[in-house]
Amino acid sequence: MENSVKAIIIGASIAITMVIVSVGFYILRQGQDAARNTSEKISNMNTQIAESDYTMYDGLDISGSEVVNVLNKFKNQYIGIRVETGKKSTGTWYIYDVTIDDDTANVGKKSTNKISNVIDETKNEYINPNGRFTGKVYRDENGAISALEFIQNTK
Repeated sequence: MENSVKAIIIGASIAITMVIVSVGFYILRQGQDAARNTSEKISNMNTQIAESDYTMYDGLDISGSEVVNVLNKFKNQYIGIRVETGKKSTGTWYIYDVTIDDDTANVGKKSTNKISNVIDETKNEYINPNGRFTGKVYRDENGAISALEFIQNTK
């Protein structure tokens, strides 16, 4: 009888150990899922913060002087900035030339247009500091921001 009690105790101990190990694995899986979801959210937030310098202009109406500031701010970046004024309705690419197909922007060669022309009233590229411009952001095939566009509001 003593052996049967020991066998029951050993069997119960093994069953309890299996339940504890199973619960441990379940909690571990839940923690991994929570950590993965949190990691994805942090990654998305980092991307949004990194792109906020550019995306803040999407759909925003700004002054011509702010457009000039944007050109100077991003002049050392790998991005094209197109400005369309009332004086030059075809627009001018600065920093890099970009081709846009179906809202997808492909950065090309370095632009030969000088940013200094935008403050010279005698040039066709002159940007009126009091003019109002609407911004737009373009992305490439990889989803990276590759171009900004500012079109002067003529009304």
